Amino acid sequence: MEIQDIAKFLINPLLYVFLGSILLIFIKKQKSKLAVLLTIYFYLISIPFTGYVFAKIWKMNDTFKPNVIYDAVVVPAGVSDAYWHLDRDGLPYIPHGFFASEVTTDRILAGIYFVKSGNAKLILIGGAVHKKYKQGIYKIYEEGFYVKKLATEMGLKENQIEIYGKVQRTLNEAEGVKQYITNHPIKEILFVTSEIAMRRTLAMFKKQGLNPDIFSVNKEKEITWDSFIPQARGISKTEGCFYELIAYISYSLRGNL
Repeated sequence: MEIQDIAKFLINPLLYVFLGSILLIFIKKQKSKLAVLLTIYFYLISIPFTGYVFAKIWKMNDTFKPNVIYDAVVVPAGVSDAYWHLDRDGLPYIPHGFFASEVTTDRILAGIYFVKSGNAKLILIGGAVHKKYKQGIYKIYEEGFYVKKLATEMGLKENQIEIYGKVQRTLNEAEGVKQYITNHPIKEILFVTSEIAMRRTLAMFKKQGLNPDIFSVNKEKEITWDSFIPQARGISKTEGCFYELIAYISYSLRGNL
Protein backbone atom coordinates (compact mmCIF):
# COMPACT_ATOMS: atom_id res chain seq x y z
CA MET A 1 0.00 0.00 0.00
CA GLU A 2 1.33 3.44 -0.99
CA ILE A 3 1.74 6.32 1.46
CA GLN A 4 -0.92 8.23 -0.47
CA ASP A 5 -3.46 5.43 0.10
CA ILE A 6 -2.85 5.43 3.85
CA ALA A 7 -2.93 9.21 4.03
CA LYS A 8 -6.18 9.50 2.07
CA PHE A 9 -7.85 7.19 4.56
CA LEU A 10 -6.48 8.85 7.69
CA ILE A 11 -6.83 12.50 6.70
CA ASN A 12 -10.62 12.56 6.54
CA PRO A 13 -11.51 14.64 9.65
CA LEU A 14 -15.08 13.36 9.61
CA LEU A 15 -13.85 9.78 9.99
CA TYR A 16 -13.09 10.46 13.65
CA VAL A 17 -16.46 12.10 14.21
CA PHE A 18 -18.06 8.94 12.83
CA LEU A 19 -15.93 6.65 15.03
CA GLY A 20 -16.64 8.80 18.08
CA SER A 21 -20.39 8.69 17.39
CA ILE A 22 -20.30 4.89 17.22
CA LEU A 23 -18.37 4.81 20.48
CA LEU A 24 -21.06 6.96 22.10
CA ILE A 25 -23.67 4.34 21.25
CA PHE A 26 -21.86 1.54 23.03
CA ILE A 27 -20.18 3.10 26.05
CA LYS A 28 -22.08 3.49 29.30
CA LYS A 29 -19.69 5.59 31.37
CA GLN A 30 -18.24 9.03 30.62
CA LYS A 31 -20.78 9.48 27.85
CA SER A 32 -21.29 13.19 28.50
CA LYS A 33 -17.54 13.90 28.54
CA LEU A 34 -17.04 12.10 25.24
CA ALA A 35 -19.96 14.00 23.74
CA VAL A 36 -18.39 17.31 24.81
CA LEU A 37 -14.99 16.31 23.41
CA LEU A 38 -16.61 15.20 20.16
CA THR A 39 -18.45 18.51 19.88
CA ILE A 40 -15.25 20.49 20.48
CA TYR A 41 -13.37 18.35 17.95
CA PHE A 42 -16.08 18.80 15.33
CA TYR A 43 -16.09 22.56 15.86
CA LEU A 44 -12.31 22.81 15.53
CA ILE A 45 -12.10 20.74 12.33
CA SER A 46 -14.95 22.62 10.68
CA ILE A 47 -13.79 26.21 11.11
CA PRO A 48 -11.31 27.76 8.63
CA PHE A 49 -9.39 29.31 11.55
CA THR A 50 -7.89 25.92 12.41
CA GLY A 51 -6.36 25.56 8.95
CA TYR A 52 -5.18 29.15 9.11
CA VAL A 53 -3.28 28.55 12.37
CA PHE A 54 -1.69 25.34 11.08
CA ALA A 55 -0.60 27.04 7.83
CA LYS A 56 0.99 29.94 9.69
CA ILE A 57 2.98 27.56 11.89
CA TRP A 58 3.83 25.15 9.05
CA LYS A 59 4.77 27.66 6.36
CA MET A 60 8.30 28.52 5.21
CA ASN A 61 9.31 32.07 4.40
CA ASP A 62 10.00 32.96 0.76
CA THR A 63 13.66 33.27 -0.23
CA PHE A 64 12.97 34.45 -3.79
CA LYS A 65 15.46 37.13 -4.88
CA PRO A 66 14.00 39.56 -7.43
CA ASN A 67 17.50 40.65 -8.55
CA VAL A 68 18.53 37.09 -9.53
CA ILE A 69 17.91 35.55 -12.95
CA TYR A 70 17.22 31.89 -12.17
CA ASP A 71 18.27 29.23 -14.64
CA ALA A 72 14.96 27.49 -14.02
CA VAL A 73 11.77 27.80 -12.00
CA VAL A 74 10.63 24.36 -10.85
CA VAL A 75 6.89 23.77 -10.52
CA PRO A 76 5.45 20.49 -9.15
CA ALA A 77 2.96 18.74 -11.41
CA GLY A 78 -0.72 18.56 -10.54
CA VAL A 79 -1.56 22.09 -11.64
CA SER A 80 -4.77 21.22 -13.48
CA ASP A 81 -7.96 19.32 -12.74
CA ALA A 82 -7.10 15.97 -14.31
CA TYR A 83 -10.26 14.19 -13.18
CA TRP A 84 -12.45 16.95 -14.60
CA HIS A 85 -10.98 16.04 -17.98
CA LEU A 86 -11.21 12.29 -17.45
CA ASP A 87 -14.87 12.53 -16.41
CA ARG A 88 -15.71 14.54 -19.55
CA ASP A 89 -13.57 12.65 -22.03
CA GLY A 90 -15.32 12.38 -25.39
CA LEU A 91 -17.84 15.17 -24.84
CA PRO A 92 -18.06 17.19 -28.09
CA TYR A 93 -18.43 20.58 -26.40
CA ILE A 94 -15.09 20.34 -24.54
CA PRO A 95 -12.46 22.02 -26.77
CA HIS A 96 -9.29 20.04 -27.46
CA GLY A 97 -6.50 21.25 -25.19
CA PHE A 98 -8.84 23.10 -22.83
CA PHE A 99 -7.05 23.74 -19.53
CA ALA A 100 -9.27 22.99 -16.52
CA SER A 101 -7.86 24.92 -13.58
CA GLU A 102 -8.05 24.32 -9.86
CA VAL A 103 -6.50 25.83 -6.72
CA THR A 104 -3.03 24.49 -7.55
CA THR A 105 -3.07 26.24 -10.94
CA ASP A 106 -1.51 29.21 -9.13
CA ARG A 107 1.80 27.30 -9.24
CA ILE A 108 2.10 27.21 -13.01
CA LEU A 109 0.75 30.75 -13.38
CA ALA A 110 3.50 31.95 -11.02
CA GLY A 111 6.08 29.97 -12.99
CA ILE A 112 4.93 31.53 -16.26
CA TYR A 113 5.03 34.96 -14.65
CA PHE A 114 8.62 34.54 -13.46
CA VAL A 115 9.78 33.54 -16.95
CA LYS A 116 7.86 36.35 -18.66
CA SER A 117 9.18 38.91 -16.16
CA GLY A 118 12.77 37.80 -16.78
CA ASN A 119 13.33 36.35 -13.31
CA ALA A 120 13.80 32.84 -14.74
CA LYS A 121 14.95 31.42 -18.06
CA LEU A 122 12.60 28.44 -18.23
CA ILE A 123 10.04 26.33 -16.39
CA LEU A 124 10.73 22.75 -15.34
CA ILE A 125 7.68 20.61 -14.61
CA GLY A 126 7.08 16.88 -14.47
CA GLY A 127 4.60 15.35 -16.87
CA ALA A 128 1.93 13.89 -14.60
CA VAL A 129 -0.11 11.07 -16.15
CA HIS A 130 -3.56 10.22 -14.77
CA LYS A 131 -5.71 7.24 -15.73
CA LYS A 132 -9.34 6.35 -15.23
CA TYR A 133 -11.09 3.13 -16.22
CA LYS A 134 -14.19 4.07 -18.16
CA GLN A 135 -16.44 2.05 -20.46
CA GLY A 136 -14.06 -0.87 -20.68
CA ILE A 137 -10.89 1.10 -21.43
CA TYR A 138 -8.41 3.32 -19.62
CA LYS A 139 -8.79 7.02 -20.31
CA ILE A 140 -5.47 8.85 -20.03
CA TYR A 141 -4.79 12.48 -19.20
CA GLU A 142 -1.24 13.73 -19.81
CA GLU A 143 -0.94 17.06 -18.06
CA GLY A 144 2.25 18.13 -19.82
CA PHE A 145 0.43 18.71 -23.12
CA TYR A 146 -2.12 21.03 -21.49
CA VAL A 147 0.49 22.89 -19.45
CA LYS A 148 2.66 23.52 -22.49
CA LYS A 149 -0.33 24.74 -24.48
CA LEU A 150 -1.33 27.11 -21.68
CA ALA A 151 2.22 28.47 -21.33
CA THR A 152 2.63 29.15 -25.05
CA GLU A 153 -0.79 30.79 -25.24
CA MET A 154 0.32 33.09 -22.41
CA GLY A 155 3.41 34.17 -24.31
CA LEU A 156 6.17 31.67 -23.54
CA LYS A 157 8.25 30.10 -26.29
CA GLU A 158 8.35 26.32 -26.74
CA ASN A 159 11.92 26.19 -25.42
CA GLN A 160 10.98 28.09 -22.25
CA ILE A 161 9.05 25.21 -20.72
CA GLU A 162 10.50 21.75 -20.28
CA ILE A 163 8.44 18.67 -19.39
CA TYR A 164 11.25 16.54 -18.01
CA GLY A 165 9.50 13.18 -17.68
CA LYS A 166 6.48 11.28 -16.40
CA VAL A 167 5.88 11.52 -12.66
CA GLN A 168 3.40 10.04 -10.22
CA ARG A 169 4.30 11.77 -6.96
CA THR A 170 6.49 14.51 -5.52
CA LEU A 171 9.36 12.13 -4.77
CA ASN A 172 9.57 11.26 -8.49
CA GLU A 173 9.72 14.97 -9.26
CA ALA A 174 12.58 15.66 -6.86
CA GLU A 175 14.54 12.76 -8.35
CA GLY A 176 13.66 13.85 -11.89
CA VAL A 177 14.78 17.44 -11.33
CA LYS A 178 18.06 16.20 -9.83
CA GLN A 179 18.69 14.05 -12.89
CA TYR A 180 17.75 16.85 -15.29
CA ILE A 181 20.07 19.33 -13.57
CA THR A 182 22.91 16.80 -13.62
CA ASN A 183 22.63 16.65 -17.41
CA HIS A 184 22.07 20.37 -18.05
CA PRO A 185 23.92 23.60 -17.14
CA ILE A 186 21.48 24.72 -14.43
CA LYS A 187 22.67 26.20 -11.13
CA GLU A 188 20.26 28.79 -9.77
CA ILE A 189 16.79 27.32 -9.13
CA LEU A 190 13.54 28.81 -7.89
CA PHE A 191 11.00 26.35 -6.50
CA VAL A 192 7.31 27.28 -6.54
CA THR A 193 4.51 25.40 -4.81
CA SER A 194 1.57 25.94 -2.45
CA GLU A 195 2.37 27.45 0.94
CA ILE A 196 1.03 24.50 2.91
CA ALA A 197 2.97 21.94 0.80
CA MET A 198 6.28 23.80 0.76
CA ARG A 199 7.82 22.27 3.91
CA ARG A 200 7.29 18.67 2.72
CA THR A 201 8.20 19.15 -0.94
CA LEU A 202 11.26 21.29 -0.23
CA ALA A 203 12.53 18.66 2.21
CA MET A 204 12.35 16.08 -0.60
CA PHE A 205 14.34 18.33 -2.93
CA LYS A 206 16.96 18.97 -0.26
CA LYS A 207 17.25 15.21 0.26
CA GLN A 208 18.35 15.05 -3.39
CA GLY A 209 21.06 17.63 -2.69
CA LEU A 210 19.10 20.52 -4.18
CA ASN A 211 18.86 23.81 -2.32
CA PRO A 212 16.58 26.11 -4.34
CA ASP A 213 15.20 29.48 -3.42
CA ILE A 214 11.47 29.24 -2.77
CA PHE A 215 8.28 31.13 -3.50
CA SER A 216 4.92 30.03 -2.09
CA VAL A 217 1.53 30.51 -3.73
CA ASN A 218 -1.94 29.95 -2.27
CA LYS A 219 -0.92 31.85 0.84
CA GLU A 220 -3.39 32.05 3.70
CA LYS A 221 -5.56 35.15 3.72
CA GLU A 222 -6.20 37.12 6.87
CA ILE A 223 -8.88 35.83 9.24
CA THR A 224 -12.39 37.28 9.24
CA TRP A 225 -15.45 36.73 11.42
CA ASP A 226 -16.60 33.75 9.32
CA SER A 227 -13.26 32.01 9.95
CA PHE A 228 -14.85 30.88 13.23
CA ILE A 229 -18.10 29.58 11.70
CA PRO A 230 -18.33 25.81 10.98
CA GLN A 231 -18.50 25.24 7.21
CA ALA A 232 -17.44 22.85 4.45
CA ARG A 233 -14.46 25.06 3.60
CA GLY A 234 -13.16 24.61 7.12
CA ILE A 235 -13.34 20.83 6.90
CA SER A 236 -11.56 20.91 3.54
CA LYS A 237 -8.76 23.07 4.96
CA THR A 238 -8.38 20.79 7.98
CA GLU A 239 -8.17 17.78 5.67
CA GLY A 240 -5.33 19.49 3.79
CA CYS A 241 -3.51 20.07 7.08
CA PHE A 242 -3.95 16.44 8.10
CA TYR A 243 -2.58 15.32 4.73
CA GLU A 244 0.56 17.43 4.99
CA LEU A 245 1.27 16.38 8.56
CA ILE A 246 0.74 12.65 7.95
CA ALA A 247 2.59 12.71 4.62
CA TYR A 248 5.53 14.54 6.19
CA ILE A 249 5.77 12.00 9.02
CA SER A 250 5.37 9.05 6.62
CA TYR A 251 8.03 10.26 4.20
CA SER A 252 10.36 11.02 7.10
CA LEU A 253 10.02 7.47 8.46
CA ARG A 254 10.84 6.11 5.00
CA GLY A 255 13.94 8.31 4.74
CA ASN A 256 12.68 10.41 1.84
CA LEU A 257 13.03 13.72 3.68
